[in-house]
Amino acid sequence: MYDVLIKEYLKRLSLNDIDKFALKNGVTLKPGENKIIYDFIMQNWQEVYKGDSKKAFLKLKEKTSKETYDAIIKMFNMFKDKIK
Repeated sequence: MYDVLIKEYLKRLSLNDIDKFALKNGVTLKPGENKIIYDFIMQNWQEVYKGDSKKAFLKLKEKTSKETYDAIIKMFNMFKDKIK
């Protein structure tokens, strides 16, 4: 059920959405990081959602700044805990 909702949301996701979300959460992305995050989401959302999120996020760690990566992990954990 949630898979369908996520897929539909991702069809509408844009780089601008990623920039706005980052800024709303106090994160300033480095140039090009919005595209890296977008590509990561599109390619890895199922692994993050149902699989080994730590393993998935390691792929992102190699491509983003330490500050951005740490902020992503912090937000992921915060929102994951709210869902439980």
